[in-house]
Amino acid sequence: MTAVPTAAGTDSRPPRSALFAVACGVTLLGAVAGAVWAMVTPTVTGRVLSDKYAEIIGGGDSAEYESMAWLAVLLFVYGFVAATVSWLAARPWRGPAGFATLGAATVAGSVVASVVGDRMTAWRFDDPKSLPVGATYKFGADLYDDRWWTLIPSPWVLLVCGPFTATLLYLVFTLSTAEPDLGVGDLPQEQAETVPAV
Repeated sequence: MTAVPTAAGTDSRPPRSALFAVACGVTLLGAVAGAVWAMVTPTVTGRVLSDKYAEIIGGGDSAEYESMAWLAVLLFVYGFVAATVSWLAARPWRGPAGFATLGAATVAGSVVASVVGDRMTAWRFDDPKSLPVGATYKFGADLYDDRWWTLIPSPWVLLVCGPFTATLLYLVFTLSTAEPDLGVGDLPQEQAETVPAV
């Protein structure tokens, strides 16, 4: 009698569009991290001296340190959430494909976070060029302006926080899974029966 193939022995993986959707979701999640950073980042206070010059009267280096710390923390959290979402939502793609996709998506998401955070920070505060002489104003750290980031070579170094956390956590999930197929359910029936239970 011919054995009927079971669901575990068939290729039940969804189309690649499912993995692509998860990657897009993880990337767009970076916009949330950037928006949160723009709202909580410490500010520097300045005073307009002329139509071309201004001086810093509050914040300074301490605000830069705090801004970098907040960005790093939020990107670490972003990486944690991204790995968890990818592991749960892209279950059929667990393995090398899911790992590589997560890495690429979190790199893109970190860039999105920096762009959104930078633009929203600029939107929050007044342009000092439009203020009269003697007026005080607040501004946040500019990720694209090196003069505010003298404490480290480049703020882009912080963008590794998200991908590092995400890929590390994904590896932890992988090593912590008891099932030999990582819970995907795509092992052939014969192989699944010969694998000893843990």
